[in-house]
Amino acid sequence: MAQNGTKKREKAAQLIAQDHLSDEKIAIEVGISRRTLARWKGDRKFIARVERITTAYADSVLRHGLARKTRRLAVLNDLHEKMLQVITERAGDPELAEVPGGKTGLVTKTLKGIGKGDDFQVVEVYQVDIGTIGKICDVQKQAAEELGQWVKRSETVDLNQLFERMSREELDRYAKDGTLPDWFPIQPQLGDRHVS
Repeated sequence: MAQNGTKKREKAAQLIAQDHLSDEKIAIEVGISRRTLARWKGDRKFIARVERITTAYADSVLRHGLARKTRRLAVLNDLHEKMLQVITERAGDPELAEVPGGKTGLVTKTLKGIGKGDDFQVVEVYQVDIGTIGKICDVQKQAAEELGQWVKRSETVDLNQLFERMSREELDRYAKDGTLPDWFPIQPQLGDRHVS
């Protein structure tokens, strides 16, 4: 009987650590009353077991999460290298060498049909490959985000502090005609001033 109780306590500790079920559902799953579960949750040894299981789950998730992150970064790196290889190979294409920008590898050639009937002709169209450039930028951004190197910058300005810095003369001028001092970092744009 004691071994069965130990198994139930262990199962309850695991379910609590997983944090997916309510206490009522855990009690039903384990085959105990809610009162028994509540009593166990007040026991120091049981609490310590739940904490050890929770820590083990967290460590496992972190280990596997890093492994997935490493794999994602490897795929991103592979895609990046292949796109750069396409650009390098295009740069060496003798057919593109005479086209402005052709030696960069960023220019593509497509054939386009224009006209109808007897007026139909095929023309060569050269253009910068913005699609590949965009994808390279996307891959670089995603890799930087994965590595925590992508910083979204924003600037906040505390207008109260700026107005507190203004001299009495500057405040009077602002109150009279809306003119801010030259040092004020935010200057109204043309059309922003309202005259009453």
